[in-house]
Amino acid sequence: MTTRGPRPQPSRAQWLRRLAYRRKDSVAFVFSGGGPLGALQVGTLKALYEHDIRPDLAVGTSVGALNATWTAFDPTPDGVARLESTWLRMKDSDLFPGGGRFKASWARMLVRGNRIHENIGIRRVIETSLGLPRFEDAQIPLAVTATDLETGAERIFSSGDIIDPLLASTAMPGIFPPVPIGGRNYIDGGVANNVPIAPAVEMGATTVYVMDATSHSRQRRPLNRPVDYLLHAFTLARGQRFTLEARHYEEKVKLVVLPSPWLDFFVPFASLEYTSRLIEMAYKETKRFLESGSLDQPLPPEVSASVTPLS
Repeated sequence: MTTRGPRPQPSRAQWLRRLAYRRKDSVAFVFSGGGPLGALQVGTLKALYEHDIRPDLAVGTSVGALNATWTAFDPTPDGVARLESTWLRMKDSDLFPGGGRFKASWARMLVRGNRIHENIGIRRVIETSLGLPRFEDAQIPLAVTATDLETGAERIFSSGDIIDPLLASTAMPGIFPPVPIGGRNYIDGGVANNVPIAPAVEMGATTVYVMDATSHSRQRRPLNRPVDYLLHAFTLARGQRFTLEARHYEEKVKLVVLPSPWLDFFVPFASLEYTSRLIEMAYKETKRFLESGSLDQPLPPEVSASVTPLS
């Protein structure tokens, strides 16, 4: 059983917005983790806005927490255009200053410590784009997830200062340092909940658009070394909660799992060289999906696949 942390505590302004949303369908955009594959979510957003599908609230994990934040602070087509520009400007060295692309040797992986890279690059990207924001400054309610390092509990942040929760949500274990908040240490939200559907529903969503940028069925990791098997297994494990939550909520809310394009190339962790290509592929794939009238279709097979029950 997954232990859950405190439920989202929205600000007064968010409560007032929520009261208004109760009178109509409340649309949530849910952004998964996925590292550089988060660029896919930008292309998906472009297609959604072109079809006049806009969010009333946003929830994200890891890189999806960053995309959710940019969306919540400017939920307009111009906001998506600025998000795209931000992604296209970023280089590997912006996220991994001093190390460029993820080139750490195994010797560096095994030395004492809790990270290979500092998180100053991600902090700089956030502050350059948003300044020193609070959740209450967002135009629509926003929540980001992180994982308690000691207990593994999911923690949902939705009020107060936003930078530390974002750094926590993106703190991939061993790569970036845990982030202390309120006397607890937090790491990547994807460890506890990589596709945060439940928080969106708890915040009042009646329609949930899911942007999953981590589906292992869309990108096959070459399995050549033990570490490849380790990371592939981690991806499989993270996907199980998504499968279970999607099946649980599909009869309670309108759940739309937006398609991700099939990739005939592999995107290494921390490599941003494919950003433009990923954005364009996701844009075309989502546009085809929306124009096909597939919004009311059942969940795709890779999501609704049967799960063996516990005996």
